Amino acid sequence: MGNPEQASSADESTSQEELREKAEAHLRWVIDESGEFDDLPGLDQLSDDQVVSMGGGVDAATYLVKCPDRDVVVKLNSEGLEAEARALRAWKPYTERVPEVLGLGTVPSSEEPAIKYLLLPALKNDDGDVVETANDYLERSPESARELGRAVGVELHRMHQAVDETGFGNFADSPGSERTYDSWSAYLEAFFVLHADFVQQLGIDDDQIQAVGSFIRSCSFVAEGRFLHGDVTIRNVGVCSYRPITVGLFDPNPLSGDPSWDIAPMMNNAAFNEIRHRREGVPPEPLTRDRELLAGFWESYPDHVAEESLLTAQLVQAILQAEHRQDDSDTDTIDVEVTHEFIRTIVDKAAT
Repeated sequence: MGNPEQASSADESTSQEELREKAEAHLRWVIDESGEFDDLPGLDQLSDDQVVSMGGGVDAATYLVKCPDRDVVVKLNSEGLEAEARALRAWKPYTERVPEVLGLGTVPSSEEPAIKYLLLPALKNDDGDVVETANDYLERSPESARELGRAVGVELHRMHQAVDETGFGNFADSPGSERTYDSWSAYLEAFFVLHADFVQQLGIDDDQIQAVGSFIRSCSFVAEGRFLHGDVTIRNVGVCSYRPITVGLFDPNPLSGDPSWDIAPMMNNAAFNEIRHRREGVPPEPLTRDRELLAGFWESYPDHVAEESLLTAQLVQAILQAEHRQDDSDTDTIDVEVTHEFIRTIVDKAAT
């Protein structure tokens, strides 16, 4: 009898190969037959350095395609690309650092779900090179965290000027878009109720659950939804220039809601590392970085964001992260415990 681990590894390798082949078939149609790449020969005639894979998932893949006079990002996914295109178009009047939508469509296939494509110009820096991520930049220049945080605050505030008058929540082809909410508090409360069973596993009782629901309903949020990036991390921030630092945000997971949603990840990163610092006694390097990023952000983000609104956003996003970390076998046990401790702390604040 063969080793089960070896069999599992072989199955996973086969699955990954099948996904890669499917993604390449979809890319071939986009390049060869969609009419979007008249400046290129067929995919098979391109060199390896002209088509660079940038990762993906089960029904997702992203490529950088280098054309004679332009570099194009090709995104393939079964969901979320129409929402991304809509958000990019909404942000465009407020900032030049979001890409123009070059193309959006569906790859012909009898398979379900259908695969869509989104074409965007690659985000470039002042030298004409594809941008470096803020994560990579801070690896080599950690002392720049505060200035970079200020640049993120400026850019995110511009994006938050785009108003969605249709309601709150997910939209277009994003998961959950079948329901639109009249208020951001209704959206967050519905999410919290949906995940209440998980929260109770952390030792939080029914009375606290109900108190948190009341707290969410009482929070002050924007009256009209703003187009939110939805996945603000330094891995999704590109450095457009260095003197002074300016940035652009990419790879959104957009939704319509309160700006506090986009700020919460930065606050949570710092909070998680604060807890880890207390547990281990030695300040982790990311803690200094995250403190400086957050300090710089608040120096440049001009709008007032209510503390209660931020607290609610932090709680909901921590629940999402905790569920992900708990399901990920590669996650450090300490990271799981830190997230759980943070959730309990936030619940205690909201329920009192």
